[in-house]
Amino acid sequence: MDSVTQIVLGGAIGAAIGHKQLGRSALIIGGVLGTLPDLDVFMPAADAVASFTEHRSFSHSLFVLLPFAFICFAVLKFSLRLKFKTDVISNQRLFWLCCLTLITHPLLDAFTSYGTQLFWPLDGPPISIASIFVIDPLYTMPLLVGCVYLWRSKNNGESKRKARRVNHIGLLLSSGYLLLSVLIQNQMQNKVDAALQAQGIPASKVFLSPLYPSLNWWIAVVVDDGIYYDVTLNVLTNTLDISAQQNLGFGVIDVTTPALTSLDWFTNGFIRLEEVEGQLVATDLRIKTGHVGYAFKFALAEKETDGWKEIPPLRL
Repeated sequence: MDSVTQIVLGGAIGAAIGHKQLGRSALIIGGVLGTLPDLDVFMPAADAVASFTEHRSFSHSLFVLLPFAFICFAVLKFSLRLKFKTDVISNQRLFWLCCLTLITHPLLDAFTSYGTQLFWPLDGPPISIASIFVIDPLYTMPLLVGCVYLWRSKNNGESKRKARRVNHIGLLLSSGYLLLSVLIQNQMQNKVDAALQAQGIPASKVFLSPLYPSLNWWIAVVVDDGIYYDVTLNVLTNTLDISAQQNLGFGVIDVTTPALTSLDWFTNGFIRLEEVEGQLVATDLRIKTGHVGYAFKFALAEKETDGWKEIPPLRL
Protein backbone atom coordinates (compact mmCIF):
# COMPACT_ATOMS: atom_id res chain seq x y z
CA MET A 1 0.00 0.00 0.00
CA ASP A 2 0.98 3.65 -0.22
CA SER A 3 3.26 5.21 2.41
CA VAL A 4 0.51 7.27 4.08
CA THR A 5 -1.53 4.13 4.69
CA GLN A 6 1.43 2.26 6.14
CA ILE A 7 2.29 5.16 8.46
CA VAL A 8 -1.24 5.51 9.87
CA LEU A 9 -1.64 1.72 10.15
CA GLY A 10 1.58 1.54 12.17
CA GLY A 11 0.54 4.56 14.23
CA ALA A 12 -2.92 3.15 14.94
CA ILE A 13 -1.52 -0.23 16.00
CA GLY A 14 1.21 1.39 18.09
CA ALA A 15 -1.38 3.57 19.82
CA ALA A 16 -3.74 0.64 20.41
CA ILE A 17 -0.95 -1.17 22.23
CA GLY A 18 0.93 1.59 24.02
CA HIS A 19 -0.93 4.93 23.99
CA LYS A 20 -2.07 4.58 27.59
CA GLN A 21 1.53 4.19 28.74
CA LEU A 22 3.44 6.28 26.18
CA GLY A 23 0.94 8.85 24.92
CA ARG A 24 1.78 10.41 21.55
CA SER A 25 5.12 8.61 21.54
CA ALA A 26 3.25 5.38 20.74
CA LEU A 27 1.84 7.00 17.59
CA ILE A 28 5.26 8.21 16.49
CA ILE A 29 6.99 4.90 17.20
CA GLY A 30 4.27 2.96 15.42
CA GLY A 31 4.30 5.28 12.40
CA VAL A 32 8.08 5.07 12.04
CA LEU A 33 8.21 1.28 12.40
CA GLY A 34 5.20 0.94 10.12
CA THR A 35 6.99 2.63 7.23
CA LEU A 36 10.51 1.21 7.80
CA PRO A 37 10.15 -1.79 5.42
CA ASP A 38 9.53 0.54 2.47
CA LEU A 39 12.89 2.26 2.90
CA ASP A 40 14.31 -0.43 0.61
CA VAL A 41 13.26 1.83 -2.29
CA PHE A 42 16.32 3.97 -1.49
CA MET A 43 18.72 1.07 -1.91
CA PRO A 44 20.60 1.00 -5.24
CA ALA A 45 19.54 -1.62 -7.78
CA ALA A 46 21.37 -2.99 -10.81
CA ASP A 47 18.69 -1.88 -13.26
CA ALA A 48 14.98 -1.04 -13.61
CA VAL A 49 13.83 -4.67 -13.51
CA ALA A 50 15.97 -5.41 -10.44
CA SER A 51 14.47 -2.37 -8.71
CA PHE A 52 10.99 -3.68 -9.56
CA THR A 53 11.53 -7.28 -8.46
CA GLU A 54 13.73 -6.62 -5.41
CA HIS A 55 11.25 -4.22 -3.80
CA ARG A 56 9.26 -5.90 -1.04
CA SER A 57 11.86 -8.65 -0.71
CA PHE A 58 14.20 -8.95 2.29
CA SER A 59 12.81 -5.84 4.00
CA HIS A 60 9.31 -7.35 3.88
CA SER A 61 10.29 -10.88 4.88
CA LEU A 62 8.82 -12.23 8.10
CA PHE A 63 12.10 -14.10 8.59
CA VAL A 64 13.86 -10.72 8.75
CA LEU A 65 11.27 -8.55 10.50
CA LEU A 66 10.61 -10.87 13.42
CA PRO A 67 14.28 -10.88 14.59
CA PHE A 68 14.49 -7.16 13.77
CA ALA A 69 11.58 -6.57 16.17
CA PHE A 70 13.84 -7.74 19.04
CA ILE A 71 16.48 -5.20 18.01
CA CYS A 72 13.88 -2.42 17.93
CA PHE A 73 12.58 -3.56 21.30
CA ALA A 74 16.05 -3.36 22.86
CA VAL A 75 16.72 0.11 21.40
CA LEU A 76 13.33 1.45 22.50
CA LYS A 77 13.65 -0.11 25.95
CA PHE A 78 16.93 1.74 26.47
CA SER A 79 15.63 5.01 24.98
CA LEU A 80 12.39 5.03 26.98
CA ARG A 81 14.25 4.37 30.22
CA LEU A 82 16.49 7.35 29.50
CA LYS A 83 13.47 9.55 28.77
CA PHE A 84 11.11 8.51 31.58
CA LYS A 85 13.74 7.33 34.13
CA THR A 86 11.58 4.28 34.82
CA ASP A 87 9.80 1.40 33.05
CA VAL A 88 6.53 3.01 31.92
CA ILE A 89 5.55 0.09 29.70
CA SER A 90 5.95 -3.65 30.24
CA ASN A 91 8.45 -5.62 28.19
CA GLN A 92 5.71 -7.75 26.65
CA ARG A 93 3.63 -4.77 25.57
CA LEU A 94 6.67 -2.93 24.15
CA PHE A 95 7.78 -6.01 22.20
CA TRP A 96 4.34 -6.50 20.66
CA LEU A 97 4.25 -2.82 19.77
CA CYS A 98 7.49 -3.29 17.81
CA CYS A 99 6.55 -6.66 16.33
CA LEU A 100 3.01 -5.93 15.15
CA THR A 101 3.76 -2.51 13.66
CA LEU A 102 6.55 -4.09 11.61
CA ILE A 103 4.90 -7.28 10.35
CA THR A 104 1.49 -5.77 9.55
CA HIS A 105 3.24 -3.70 6.86
CA PRO A 106 4.15 -6.65 4.59
CA LEU A 107 0.97 -8.51 5.51
CA LEU A 108 -1.10 -5.58 4.23
CA ASP A 109 1.11 -5.30 1.13
CA ALA A 110 0.38 -8.96 0.38
CA PHE A 111 -3.28 -8.01 -0.17
CA THR A 112 -2.31 -5.84 -3.18
CA SER A 113 -1.52 -6.84 -6.77
CA TYR A 114 2.19 -6.03 -6.67
CA GLY A 115 3.26 -9.02 -4.61
CA THR A 116 5.28 -9.35 -1.40
CA GLN A 117 8.11 -11.78 -0.68
CA LEU A 118 6.90 -12.66 2.82
CA PHE A 119 9.17 -15.69 3.07
CA TRP A 120 12.33 -14.37 1.44
CA PRO A 121 14.88 -15.95 0.83
CA LEU A 122 12.81 -19.07 0.13
CA ASP A 123 11.92 -19.82 -3.48
CA GLY A 124 8.53 -19.15 -4.98
CA PRO A 125 6.85 -16.10 -6.52
CA PRO A 126 5.79 -13.19 -4.30
CA ILE A 127 2.51 -13.58 -2.45
CA SER A 128 -0.28 -11.46 -3.93
CA ILE A 129 -3.82 -11.93 -2.62
CA ALA A 130 -4.79 -8.91 -4.78
CA SER A 131 -8.06 -8.06 -3.04
CA ILE A 132 -7.37 -4.35 -2.58
CA PHE A 133 -6.00 -1.57 -4.80
CA VAL A 134 -2.57 -0.16 -3.87
CA ILE A 135 -4.24 3.14 -2.89
CA ASP A 136 -7.69 2.90 -1.30
CA PRO A 137 -8.99 5.89 0.72
CA LEU A 138 -11.84 3.81 2.14
CA TYR A 139 -9.27 1.63 3.89
CA THR A 140 -7.00 4.48 4.93
CA MET A 141 -9.49 7.07 6.21
CA PRO A 142 -10.64 5.24 9.39
CA LEU A 143 -7.01 4.78 10.40
CA LEU A 144 -6.17 8.40 9.63
CA VAL A 145 -9.14 9.71 11.61
CA GLY A 146 -8.17 7.57 14.62
CA CYS A 147 -4.55 8.77 14.53
CA VAL A 148 -5.50 12.44 14.16
CA TYR A 149 -8.08 12.14 16.96
CA LEU A 150 -5.47 10.63 19.26
CA TRP A 151 -2.87 13.27 18.40
CA ARG A 152 -5.29 16.13 19.04
CA SER A 153 -6.79 14.67 22.23
CA LYS A 154 -6.53 16.81 25.36
CA ASN A 155 -4.21 15.86 28.16
CA ASN A 156 -6.84 14.43 30.50
CA GLY A 157 -8.06 10.92 31.20
CA GLU A 158 -11.54 11.13 29.68
CA SER A 159 -10.36 12.78 26.45
CA LYS A 160 -7.63 10.19 25.98
CA ARG A 161 -9.98 7.28 26.67
CA LYS A 162 -12.43 8.61 24.08
CA ALA A 163 -9.60 9.07 21.55
CA ARG A 164 -8.41 5.51 22.12
CA ARG A 165 -11.95 4.24 21.47
CA VAL A 166 -12.03 6.18 18.19
CA ASN A 167 -8.70 4.63 17.23
CA HIS A 168 -9.95 1.13 18.07
CA ILE A 169 -13.06 1.71 15.94
CA GLY A 170 -10.84 2.90 13.07
CA LEU A 171 -8.79 -0.29 13.25
CA LEU A 172 -11.95 -2.40 13.29
CA LEU A 173 -13.44 -0.56 10.30
CA SER A 174 -10.29 -0.81 8.19
CA SER A 175 -9.83 -4.49 9.06
CA GLY A 176 -13.50 -5.11 8.24
CA TYR A 177 -13.04 -3.37 4.88
CA LEU A 178 -10.06 -5.61 4.13
CA LEU A 179 -12.12 -8.69 4.98
CA LEU A 180 -14.94 -7.36 2.78
CA SER A 181 -12.48 -7.06 -0.11
CA VAL A 182 -11.61 -10.75 0.20
CA LEU A 183 -15.29 -11.76 0.33
CA ILE A 184 -16.15 -9.68 -2.75
CA GLN A 185 -13.12 -11.04 -4.56
CA ASN A 186 -14.31 -14.58 -3.85
CA GLN A 187 -17.73 -13.74 -5.33
CA MET A 188 -16.09 -12.21 -8.41
CA GLN A 189 -13.90 -15.28 -8.79
CA ASN A 190 -16.97 -17.51 -8.84
CA LYS A 191 -18.53 -15.31 -11.55
CA VAL A 192 -15.39 -15.46 -13.66
CA ASP A 193 -15.19 -19.24 -13.34
CA ALA A 194 -18.84 -19.61 -14.33
CA ALA A 195 -18.49 -17.26 -17.32
CA LEU A 196 -15.38 -19.04 -18.59
CA GLN A 197 -17.07 -22.41 -18.27
CA ALA A 198 -20.19 -21.16 -20.09
CA GLN A 199 -18.09 -19.93 -23.03
CA GLY A 200 -15.85 -22.99 -23.09
CA ILE A 201 -12.73 -21.00 -22.32
CA PRO A 202 -10.07 -23.08 -20.56
CA ALA A 203 -7.95 -21.39 -17.94
CA SER A 204 -4.76 -22.64 -16.39
CA LYS A 205 -4.26 -19.45 -14.35
CA VAL A 206 -6.52 -16.56 -13.29
CA PHE A 207 -5.42 -13.36 -11.57
CA LEU A 208 -8.26 -11.23 -10.18
CA SER A 209 -7.80 -7.78 -8.66
CA PRO A 210 -9.56 -4.40 -8.21
CA LEU A 211 -9.28 -2.06 -11.20
CA TYR A 212 -9.69 1.20 -9.28
CA PRO A 213 -9.39 2.41 -5.66
CA SER A 214 -12.69 0.79 -4.71
CA LEU A 215 -14.27 -2.63 -4.55
CA ASN A 216 -16.76 -1.99 -7.37
CA TRP A 217 -14.65 -2.53 -10.52
CA TRP A 218 -12.54 -5.67 -10.91
CA ILE A 219 -10.37 -7.12 -13.67
CA ALA A 220 -9.24 -10.70 -14.21
CA VAL A 221 -6.38 -11.88 -16.40
CA VAL A 222 -7.04 -15.40 -17.68
CA VAL A 223 -4.03 -17.27 -19.08
CA ASP A 224 -4.15 -20.50 -21.06
CA ASP A 225 -1.63 -22.08 -23.43
CA GLY A 226 0.10 -18.94 -24.64
CA ILE A 227 -2.96 -16.68 -24.85
CA TYR A 228 -4.81 -14.52 -22.36
CA TYR A 229 -8.17 -12.81 -21.88
CA ASP A 230 -9.07 -9.66 -19.98
CA VAL A 231 -12.28 -9.95 -17.95
CA THR A 232 -13.85 -6.82 -16.42
CA LEU A 233 -16.52 -7.02 -13.73
CA ASN A 234 -18.75 -4.50 -11.98
CA VAL A 235 -20.22 -5.34 -8.59
CA LEU A 236 -23.11 -2.85 -8.58
CA THR A 237 -24.30 -3.42 -12.15
CA ASN A 238 -23.51 -7.15 -12.00
CA THR A 239 -21.90 -7.02 -15.46
CA LEU A 240 -19.05 -9.11 -16.85
CA ASP A 241 -17.17 -8.59 -20.15
CA ILE A 242 -14.55 -10.88 -21.66
CA SER A 243 -12.15 -9.43 -24.24
CA ALA A 244 -11.00 -11.26 -27.35
CA GLN A 245 -8.05 -13.57 -26.84
CA GLN A 246 -4.59 -12.05 -27.16
CA ASN A 247 -1.18 -13.68 -27.55
CA LEU A 248 1.27 -13.58 -24.66
CA GLY A 249 4.14 -13.38 -27.12
CA PHE A 250 6.16 -16.31 -25.80
CA GLY A 251 7.13 -18.59 -28.68
CA VAL A 252 6.09 -15.94 -31.19
CA ILE A 253 8.98 -13.81 -29.94
CA ASP A 254 11.80 -16.27 -29.27
CA VAL A 255 14.14 -14.53 -26.85
CA THR A 256 15.32 -15.02 -23.28
CA THR A 257 17.17 -12.56 -21.07
CA PRO A 258 17.95 -12.62 -17.32
CA ALA A 259 15.62 -9.64 -16.86
CA LEU A 260 12.78 -11.46 -18.66
CA THR A 261 13.34 -14.56 -16.53
CA SER A 262 13.19 -12.41 -13.41
CA LEU A 263 9.98 -10.69 -14.54
CA ASP A 264 8.37 -14.01 -15.45
CA TRP A 265 9.12 -15.31 -11.93
CA PHE A 266 8.00 -12.13 -10.17
CA THR A 267 4.66 -11.93 -12.02
CA ASN A 268 4.08 -15.70 -11.80
CA GLY A 269 3.74 -15.86 -15.57
CA PHE A 270 1.25 -13.00 -15.97
CA ILE A 271 3.47 -11.17 -18.45
CA ARG A 272 3.14 -10.21 -22.13
CA LEU A 273 5.89 -9.80 -24.73
CA GLU A 274 5.54 -7.60 -27.79
CA GLU A 275 7.62 -5.68 -30.29
CA VAL A 276 7.12 -1.92 -30.01
CA GLU A 277 9.07 0.36 -32.34
CA GLY A 278 11.94 -2.10 -32.62
CA GLN A 279 12.09 -2.86 -28.90
CA LEU A 280 11.13 -5.97 -27.00
CA VAL A 281 8.64 -4.80 -24.36
CA ALA A 282 7.53 -6.91 -21.38
CA THR A 283 4.29 -5.86 -19.64
CA ASP A 284 3.11 -6.90 -16.18
CA LEU A 285 -0.53 -7.88 -16.83
CA ARG A 286 -1.49 -7.94 -13.13
CA ILE A 287 -1.42 -4.21 -12.45
CA LYS A 288 -3.80 -2.24 -14.67
CA THR A 289 -5.18 1.17 -13.73
CA GLY A 290 -8.38 1.67 -15.64
CA HIS A 291 -8.05 3.61 -18.89
CA VAL A 292 -4.47 4.63 -18.07
CA GLY A 293 -3.28 1.14 -18.94
CA TYR A 294 -0.65 -1.09 -17.43
CA ALA A 295 1.56 0.38 -14.72
CA PHE A 296 4.75 -1.58 -15.40
CA LYS A 297 6.32 -1.98 -18.85
CA PHE A 298 10.00 -2.65 -19.54
CA ALA A 299 12.09 -2.51 -22.70
CA LEU A 300 14.50 -5.47 -22.58
CA ALA A 301 16.07 -5.78 -26.05
CA GLU A 302 16.38 -4.09 -29.44
CA LYS A 303 15.66 -5.64 -32.83
CA GLU A 304 18.65 -6.10 -35.13
CA THR A 305 19.03 -7.79 -38.51
CA ASP A 306 20.30 -11.02 -36.95
CA GLY A 307 17.84 -11.08 -34.05
CA TRP A 308 17.40 -9.44 -30.66
CA LYS A 309 20.17 -7.62 -28.79
CA GLU A 310 19.82 -7.41 -25.02
CA ILE A 311 19.89 -3.87 -23.58
CA PRO A 312 19.93 -2.56 -20.00
CA PRO A 313 16.28 -2.83 -18.91
CA LEU A 314 14.38 0.42 -19.18
CA ARG A 315 11.03 1.09 -17.52
CA LEU A 316 8.67 2.75 -20.00
